[in-house]
Amino acid sequence: MYLVRFVLWFLRFVGDITNEFIEKNVPFMCASISFYAFFSLFPLLLGLIMIFSIFLGIQGFEQTLIDSLKNVIPIFDEQDDEFLKSFFDSLTSNRLATSTVAGIGLLFASSAVFGTIRKSINFIWEIDKKRTFFEERKIDFSMLFIASFLLISSFALTTGLSFLSELISITFPDSPLIDQNIWNRLALLVPPFLTFLVFLICFWWLPNIELSFISVLPAAILATLAEEINKMVFILYLRNFSGISGSIYGGVSAIIVFMAFIYISSIILLIGAQISARNTVYLNIRQQNKQNKILESSLERLS
Repeated sequence: MYLVRFVLWFLRFVGDITNEFIEKNVPFMCASISFYAFFSLFPLLLGLIMIFSIFLGIQGFEQTLIDSLKNVIPIFDEQDDEFLKSFFDSLTSNRLATSTVAGIGLLFASSAVFGTIRKSINFIWEIDKKRTFFEERKIDFSMLFIASFLLISSFALTTGLSFLSELISITFPDSPLIDQNIWNRLALLVPPFLTFLVFLICFWWLPNIELSFISVLPAAILATLAEEINKMVFILYLRNFSGISGSIYGGVSAIIVFMAFIYISSIILLIGAQISARNTVYLNIRQQNKQNKILESSLERLS
């Protein structure tokens, strides 16, 4: 009986989400996000190279950035490095021009993709209240720095786990923790964890309304699971059927696949925002009903 009720509730829930998905033109918003994300990614990488490689003088940062991208976006791991390396080589060939372009690129990156995501999520929530211009720019730039931090953290955490594994094997040679398979499995959890943080921050911070982590936590978990499935599907496609896109699009097939990956990820993001909004409304109604029952019981005792 409970199983039947759950199935009926789930079907109604999926139907409501689908109707809202179509009525609010979510596919068009996802296309906008994927467009701006593609043209904002490389200016963002440009800015990171400017800061860490040119200004701070960190050698080999370009390769570190490539490894981080492969951790966060696994479809890059299925391609050869020429696509990214040629881009980085062109950046470092003229450092003065790179510094100038990076400053402009960072501005466009923050105001474009993060602004589009913020506005799309608020539209999903049907929030009419507007933030001031400076508040919006502050959020966009903050998201820019958070995205940069998470991108670098992907490589840092993986490297840190490898260092910790070596340290334990030297210090405690008889410990069961020296098994490399344990650390390899832990390293596999780094990209999903960072993906979860991205969804959690987007669902909690970007809506122009005060929210609790509890209300957006289920949506962030579901979105993370969906995104991991999305990554696996694209990796499977690239390993087995990449020749199809190559025969159609030729040399730009890698760009087309990357755009398709971002588009599906954008759909997951906005559907997660829908679920987050509905879960928040449900929790608020539940809390209100609980308070009403407490008030009714108090009035009954007084009478």
